[in-house]
Amino acid sequence: MNAGWGTFHAGLQTVLDTALDAVIVIGEDGRVIGWNGISERTFGFSGDEAIGQRLSELIIPERFRDAHENGLKHYLATGEGPMIDNRIEIEALHRDGREFPVELSITASEQFGDRLFVGFLRDISEQRAVAERQQRVLQESDHRVKNMLTVVAAIAQQTARGAASVDGFIDTFNGRLESLARAHQLLVGKVWQDVALTALVERVLGSEVATGRARFGGPEILLKAGQVLGLSMILHELYTNAVKYGALCSDDGRLALDWTFNDGEVELAWTETGVPCTPEFDGTGFGQRMIAMSVKSDLDGTIDRDWRPDGLTAVLRFPVDE
Repeated sequence: MNAGWGTFHAGLQTVLDTALDAVIVIGEDGRVIGWNGISERTFGFSGDEAIGQRLSELIIPERFRDAHENGLKHYLATGEGPMIDNRIEIEALHRDGREFPVELSITASEQFGDRLFVGFLRDISEQRAVAERQQRVLQESDHRVKNMLTVVAAIAQQTARGAASVDGFIDTFNGRLESLARAHQLLVGKVWQDVALTALVERVLGSEVATGRARFGGPEILLKAGQVLGLSMILHELYTNAVKYGALCSDDGRLALDWTFNDGEVELAWTETGVPCTPEFDGTGFGQRMIAMSVKSDLDGTIDRDWRPDGLTAVLRFPVDE
């Protein structure tokens, strides 16, 4: 470095500390010469720890390091590089060893005769999570529209078989559709308040309880907003499958939903009895994957399912506040 480097470096750090994003500066040798406060919070390394380290060994995942080093050499030799003056998304490495997505843009400049590379980085973990949730909601919405049409058709057929008259059919059919609509409201809206588990189950199974085909019971438990939405999806999917494939596809089937609460954990047992209409149903479709995702991401729980010849038993366990 030349004689003016010390003055330049002091001024550079002052500028970096005013930036709103993580800013990292490296020299031609690939070592860090600038590291601002947001970089410290983003990656976990203090400025003293980062300055002088090779960037590739500091925050770049091992699988990308050779590409980084080769790209730096190529740019120094040719003045060309695909990552210069472009904005990309890539995985970065935190001090604690975890990887997370960042938005990265790199510019090259020369000051005091020295070539520098300035990287602007932003943690986009939250944006990535939002995008993934949106994609999941779109998939679920498409799945639910198709399921809803099938369920309505199944309810119509079952109601028609047991109806003594057209008026009787209309009254029973409308009641079942209203219950289905109430449950569906929890799936398409945002729930911002705590809800009792009993009230949630009533929304999903109300019409079946009224006909005597289902029962439920357990202690009063208050669920948080995120748990309400996740559990409503799970129960609605189980109910949909029971109507389409399981015990509730015929008038003879029965459903019991019981839950207990011990040591901060809810254990909820969904038990279907009655010969299913689709004995070969193995539960490997999107609906079952959606249940697994909701159990894990929304409830931080587990689910065990047993498809028996005479029905399904599913046991769901998840923590709740005392």
